[in-house]
Amino acid sequence: MNWQKIHLFLHTFCRYFLATIIIMYAYGKILKTQFVSQPSVYDMPIGSLDGFRLTWYYYGYCYWYPIVIAVTQIISSLLLFFRKTTRIGIILFLTFMVNILLTDFAYDINAKEIAIILTLMALFVFFSDYKVFLKYFLEEPALYQNSDRPKWVNKISPIKFVYIPAVFIGFFIMFSILKNKYMKEDEFYGTWENLQTKERLHFENMNNFQINKTDQAKSIVNGEYSFTKDSLILKSGDNNTEEYLKGKHRLHKADLIIITKTDTLKFKRIR
Repeated sequence: MNWQKIHLFLHTFCRYFLATIIIMYAYGKILKTQFVSQPSVYDMPIGSLDGFRLTWYYYGYCYWYPIVIAVTQIISSLLLFFRKTTRIGIILFLTFMVNILLTDFAYDINAKEIAIILTLMALFVFFSDYKVFLKYFLEEPALYQNSDRPKWVNKISPIKFVYIPAVFIGFFIMFSILKNKYMKEDEFYGTWENLQTKERLHFENMNNFQINKTDQAKSIVNGEYSFTKDSLILKSGDNNTEEYLKGKHRLHKADLIIITKTDTLKFKRIR
């Protein structure tokens, strides 16, 4: 059995199959048969959208971005049709194909099977030439050698072994501190629904709140909140100076009670 010929036929088949099938997806984006949300989706709350509808709405929000993806897919297709340009074509193909595969699994889009097949075929084409890629990316000398750089640059070059860990560790610590300071989730964080009025009270990051009222004349109230062990204050208006709600609170798991001077408000945690 001539394995070289078998490999040749498989390699050629994969190239042409990938180059052909990706054209279909590219034209789908250009002619707007892909990433098109149905009219009913626009009236659905974002929290009720499944992964497919959410992804289609997100990618379809802007027309030119899918066009850029489509042009990239067309270019990769043209490159894959010819042996001399297959290497650059397959790298370009994998840049968007791996992303498509991950998106299909992350958002549970019903196209996983074809995405897996296309990715495996692309990897077959890529690894068929692994020696060339290995030589080019790892064995070829860097653009500039020590002899090309000034001597003082070579002397301070070992600083990178301190700088690189400092960058990774430093940014991790910095963002951990910022998250703890500005995005810390307290016991109120989340969405609460008023059992009487069905209005929703959202406690958000940085001590912000939003109330979705049922009164259409003033449907949304924004502001900041503060609390102590047993009291809760919501302020809104210009510079959050107006006291919107103040009272004693009792919080137990998914139940929140706010007792004001005139009323007792009962809330249930939604999320």
